[in-house]
Amino acid sequence: MLTSHEKLARLRQLYELSHGQEPFDEGVSIEEEMDALIIGDWAFMTFDEADNLALSFHVGAHPVSVSKLTRFLCQHDIEFVLYESFTISDDDEIIFDSDLEEPESEGGGTMLDRRRGL
Repeated sequence: MLTSHEKLARLRQLYELSHGQEPFDEGVSIEEEMDALIIGDWAFMTFDEADNLALSFHVGAHPVSVSKLTRFLCQHDIEFVLYESFTISDDDEIIFDSDLEEPESEGGGTMLDRRRGL
């Protein structure tokens, strides 16, 4: 398991690499309390339970921005996992898709969650 110090060191390396790069034009910052790299207002990178660098996108993130960022990470041999999308609550809290209740259909049943497949 990585320590918080080791996680922040990896995030700082990515932060340094990001300067002047197109996918980070909207700004990039490190949130030390969360051990996270914040990219604009549409993505962040942190570590999952297995210490993988996990990338999450806002549900409204533009697909071109998403592709440029993932291409940049791949071209620089930065290993990462795609995590689930998120929204921001009125209280400025991050809410992942899995934290949301599944919507009910008009007939009262639960609608199919596309992430689960057919």
